[in-house]
Amino acid sequence: MKNESVVDLIKDLTAKLSAVAEEFNGRVAQASEPIAVGDVPSEAMLVDRANAVLAERRMRRQFLPEELFHEPAWDMLLALFVSRDDRAPMNIKALVSMSDAPVTTSQRWIEHLHKLKLIDRVIDPTDRRRVEISLSYNGEEAMRSYLRALKRQ
Repeated sequence: MKNESVVDLIKDLTAKLSAVAEEFNGRVAQASEPIAVGDVPSEAMLVDRANAVLAERRMRRQFLPEELFHEPAWDMLLALFVSRDDRAPMNIKALVSMSDAPVTTSQRWIEHLHKLKLIDRVIDPTDRRRVEISLSYNGEEAMRSYLRALKRQ
C-alpha cells in the first residue's frame, strides 16, 4: 500500500516536471523570434540586466519573508549567466551558495537543469570530486532570449 502511494507520487511529480519542461521549451521558442538589429542589446547589457535581476531578487528578502521567494533553479541560472562572462565555470559548491537553498535541494535542481539540457557538467580531470557547471548552449540562448525580452519591455 505504501509503495503504491510512493509510485503514484513519483508518477505525478514526473508528469508535472514534464509539463513544466514543455512549457519552458515553448516559451524559449516563442522568445527567440527575430529582433530588429537596432534592438539587440549587447552582451554586457544582458549581463548587467541579469545582475540587476539577481540584486532585485535578493532585495525582496529585506522586506518580505524569505520563504516567499524560493526559486533555487532560477537563482542558479542567473548566477551561471553572469559567471559565464568571466569565462570560468562554477563548481557545485559555489553554485549551491548562489541558490540560497539547502545543498540537497540545490543538487536535485542541478540534476533537473542538466536533464533539461540547460546546463553542462564537467568533472575536473585533476580532482574527480570537483564538478564544473556552466550554462549549455540551450541554457545560454534561453537566458539571452529572456533578458532581451526584459529589455524590450
